[in-house]
Amino acid sequence: MADGFVPEVVVSNHLEKVKAEIFSYINSNARAIDDNFAAFFGNIVTILDNAGISIPDQVYDEFIDSIAYTVFDVSNRAGDLKFLTRACGIACGMKRKKERKAGVHLAAAVKLMKIGMPLAATTFLQPYRKFDAAVGCWCAYCYYTLYKEGSSEPGYSASERWNYLKTARQQMEELGQAQPGLNRLVKGELADDRWLIEPFWVMIFLATEWIPENRWFLEIGITRAKQEKNEPALVKLLQIGFLRFPNDMLFYREAYHLKFEQGDLADALGLIRDLLQRFPEDPEPVYYGLRTGLYLPQKEVFEEFRRRADAIKMPGHVLHLIDYLYAFLRGRMDQANLSLDEFHRKYPSLNYYSEILRFVTTEIPPTEKSVKRVVFLSVDNFCKKMLRIGET
Repeated sequence: MADGFVPEVVVSNHLEKVKAEIFSYINSNARAIDDNFAAFFGNIVTILDNAGISIPDQVYDEFIDSIAYTVFDVSNRAGDLKFLTRACGIACGMKRKKERKAGVHLAAAVKLMKIGMPLAATTFLQPYRKFDAAVGCWCAYCYYTLYKEGSSEPGYSASERWNYLKTARQQMEELGQAQPGLNRLVKGELADDRWLIEPFWVMIFLATEWIPENRWFLEIGITRAKQEKNEPALVKLLQIGFLRFPNDMLFYREAYHLKFEQGDLADALGLIRDLLQRFPEDPEPVYYGLRTGLYLPQKEVFEEFRRRADAIKMPGHVLHLIDYLYAFLRGRMDQANLSLDEFHRKYPSLNYYSEILRFVTTEIPPTEKSVKRVVFLSVDNFCKKMLRIGET
């Protein structure tokens, strides 16, 4: 390829194949790897360096993280802290950017958590607990486990039981002040490890009790619940949010979208009417009314919110697109094309978008459900961006 360029997908596919082969070897040779960790990782580096493709530094280092995670996961010596510390040093030393230690250290910590050594795990977690919401929860969970269940590991003291609880709470308070994002450090196999789901949720729900005034715990929990498609957790967080922050649009927004995606349009409409009472000057509930009316068989709801949109002077380019979408979803292509023509004529700076819509709806039959869904999502996202919905 020109200038030695290798598409990202080629690198990714090649590394996934290599990774699968190495994982298979690790699972069959755990004891041999434990006995000669340095030689094993030396072979990994040789495999990567002889791959025949250019591997970006970050991708290279994250590959090392994945291998370390898998080795630690099956290791019988990971409970030996001297071995584990040395193994971490060897793995980090094989990276191109040797200062990128988080992935290896977190892999070691998770192994220690799994084998009942939470106190030792905190040593590896502490440097990173304020940089990733999940890691912060894991670290606090280790202290909470020491309070709840104790430990037989060196350094544990039963007389410190209440201090462990105090530390867990303090760490969650500090996490709520730092407010890091999710998955900044937790990637690859760590992100897919289902064992780690419980520590996160235990601490998030404890934090909502310990620090009820901090909205961030609910917000980060909602984000994670949506990623996991964890509806029970999402519903519980929204219920807490409604009780503690009755005038916060975030929780109504998330509840509306949950009802809409579930197909509970009557409940969604009831929520919208509540929003109209609470936020009479805000265009967001009116937009949700239009959005919901698109899918209700009776036209009266859409027409009601269309009048409301005119009354609050919702931007014309948004209304033209909504009119287009209303006609398109009902198969009224002549009406849809007229709306799109008017949008094209009145808003020339947005012609790029009208041309995309015209191309999609011309080339693909509008009877295709998947096409209707794609067009709806596109117009919906565009309108929300224009109205700045979800930015507060």
